[in-house]
Amino acid sequence: MRSDAVSNVARIVEAARRLFATGDGRGPLRHVARDAGVGVATLYRHFPDRESLASAVYAHVFATEIEPALATFGRHGVSREALLDVAERISDVVAHQPGLIAAMSDITETTRDLLRHRMETMAPILRASQEAGNIRPDITPEDLPVLIALVATAFAGTSLDRPTRRRYLGLLLDALSPSRPQRAPSH
Repeated sequence: MRSDAVSNVARIVEAARRLFATGDGRGPLRHVARDAGVGVATLYRHFPDRESLASAVYAHVFATEIEPALATFGRHGVSREALLDVAERISDVVAHQPGLIAAMSDITETTRDLLRHRMETMAPILRASQEAGNIRPDITPEDLPVLIALVATAFAGTSLDRPTRRRYLGLLLDALSPSRPQRAPSH
């Protein structure tokens, strides 16, 4: 993309983030175009519908708010607390961005896909954690993005406070613990 197109996309995504952060996020997209300082045609050239715009906003939020937790996750050898922090960070975004989540057809699938793109860095960390006894040995690198996405997005639409969500996230993530696991069925 040309530099002006990149700038337009960045302004559109930021304006859409503000729209999705308020209420149900269903305001007219022409307001996003106006707030971004671009024409409606420019907005639709880059984002043909509300969902594609919401997905771009979520990818931006993921990069700025969840990636740092993923980096910590890697530095701490997939400890339970670091994994819980990643899931909690995703859960926080889901809980505090109802308009964004409402504009997307499947937040869990989108989260899984974003996590899958990080598998090159997550797979060796998972193996090291399994060798250290922190994660059960039958969890595969392909399982991890799905499990994290399922657990972290399970609280969409709930009104649980953060400590309560962290408690339930911890309980759900305990399924990854190597202590007394039942062998997982193969897929």
